[in-house]
Amino acid sequence: MRNGTGSPPAERVRRNEREESRINLGICAYGLAYSCGFVGRNTARANPKQLTCFDLLDLAARLRLSSVEIPRGMAPGGDQRTTEALRSHAEALHLELVVAGGSVSVEALTEDMDFAQAVGASVVRCVLSGVLCGDRRSVGGLEGWRQILLKASVDLKAIAHIAEDMGLRLGVEDHQDATGEDLVWLCDRVDSPAVGITFDTGNPLAVCEDPVDFARRALPYLVNVHLKDYRLFGTPSGFRLVHCPIGAGVVNFTDLFALLEERPEVPRNIEMAALTARHIRLLDEDYWEGYPVRDVRSVLPVLRLWHDRQESGEWRTPWETSVEGELVEWELERLKESVARMRSLLESRREPEAPGNSLSEV
Repeated sequence: MRNGTGSPPAERVRRNEREESRINLGICAYGLAYSCGFVGRNTARANPKQLTCFDLLDLAARLRLSSVEIPRGMAPGGDQRTTEALRSHAEALHLELVVAGGSVSVEALTEDMDFAQAVGASVVRCVLSGVLCGDRRSVGGLEGWRQILLKASVDLKAIAHIAEDMGLRLGVEDHQDATGEDLVWLCDRVDSPAVGITFDTGNPLAVCEDPVDFARRALPYLVNVHLKDYRLFGTPSGFRLVHCPIGAGVVNFTDLFALLEERPEVPRNIEMAALTARHIRLLDEDYWEGYPVRDVRSVLPVLRLWHDRQESGEWRTPWETSVEGELVEWELERLKESVARMRSLLESRREPEAPGNSLSEV
């Protein structure tokens, strides 16, 4: 016999158990770079069976996660029919959507915000530049970087009131280019509740900052979090940051999660690192020409990691060794390991149930 909701009692219990076993984490599409078709696009090495945005939502639901972060480009066509279908699919699976937006510019943000509103997302991630590895030489060093920050502040001010009216928050990411000080300065200058920070937990290492110190500074401004980790391999000019499952590298997630408990409403999506290593050349003098003078004590946590945790041996991914045939399964297994590690960490942080408070005794 069916109850008033149309679901048999046993089915309803199973559904409730699945909901209770979800964890407050999700997947960022960019963490499955080959599977989603971002790496090798338009080349002979491209993945012939790329995941769609709907596939990614289904994967998150199977892994009992709570959110998915996708770029606008994963919604084919981006027309009303597609966005309505994507929104309905997310709602049916009880998944929160975050938009992995592009650059901080009025034009790009307008398109990303319209897409976010159409699919029911409330957070849009955005980035300041194409700088990687903390290497600001490509944008003209410190002066060029300051110009990027100033332009971003102007563009964000111009669009912040629109984001507020749409009920959206814009999270500017530490995309291996910005320090915590940079992003706090930017948020304070724009001075809008709609503008905050997307904190990528691995990227502070590229600008020689400790991820936990970065998180403390960014915490009041947090809009979105990418859970990323790295193994660290020493080189003559510094170190390489190398892809690994989340929790298997050098990032201190125990301390990070303790901080993030203060902001439980902020989405946290697993974004495994790029399939090509990031080379941080901190021993090159001109690397530092892109930064203001820093107290060496602010760099000590990263130097300690470099000293204590650097590895040797093979560091390349299957992409770097041209073994694409293994990549889809390789990425999926690393994602599953990441979820398992983060689930275990979250469960270990839960307080034991007080005697007499179990449901069976109510």
